[in-house]
Amino acid sequence: MFIQSRLHAEYLKDRYSDWARGKHKGGNLYNERTFYQYFTKDLLEAEKEVIIYSPFVAKFRTDYYKRTIEKLMYRNINVFIFTRPVEDYEPIFQDQIRIALERYEEMGVCVFFLSRFIHEKAAIIDRKILWEGSLNILSHKASREIMRRTSDEESAMQVIQFLGLSNRLAEGYKFRYEKFCEGLKINSEKNRKLVIMMFLLGFSVSGILWLVITYMKYIQLLSLLYRMLAQP
Repeated sequence: MFIQSRLHAEYLKDRYSDWARGKHKGGNLYNERTFYQYFTKDLLEAEKEVIIYSPFVAKFRTDYYKRTIEKLMYRNINVFIFTRPVEDYEPIFQDQIRIALERYEEMGVCVFFLSRFIHEKAAIIDRKILWEGSLNILSHKASREIMRRTSDEESAMQVIQFLGLSNRLAEGYKFRYEKFCEGLKINSEKNRKLVIMMFLLGFSVSGILWLVITYMKYIQLLSLLYRMLAQP
């Protein structure tokens, strides 16, 4: 038992040392220590779309992803999250979960809630890079996990079909399009009001200038008449 414990401790030490030095020796397999570094790299290199299928979310992970997602939003990358609804959590956790999900939505992420107590974990980037395994991407904290990275369009599309995400993604793109059009409409209305305000402001300024000039000419005329009358 002592030998087994010692060997396990040495294994964990070597595993941590490799991670700390930024090395990865698992081929296309990653553990809980190496996953986030390489997954974040894939996220930042996304060209069109990011899909994250994670049963659970946690506020501290939302904070962890915040800067990365903001960079994706700045580049107009579509980000979709599939997860459990708040009601699936114990009441004591629901407020924190609700805050975490609201933060994703505030950042521009399209969040879908799936029933049936989903437990699969996967992420698909540009429909050609697939991450799958045991790690809860949006909530993991300390447990031992394994994730596999596959760079293959067919495998990525197979998982999308298997999880039944096609229709939901279509809904997501429709929602984003409608929101975009609504934003254009609002901006158009704001621009129209701005044009009217600028016109009225310009008209007012012109009117004031005209009054000032007219008043000055009137004063000059009175001054001239006064000088004429004052002459002997």
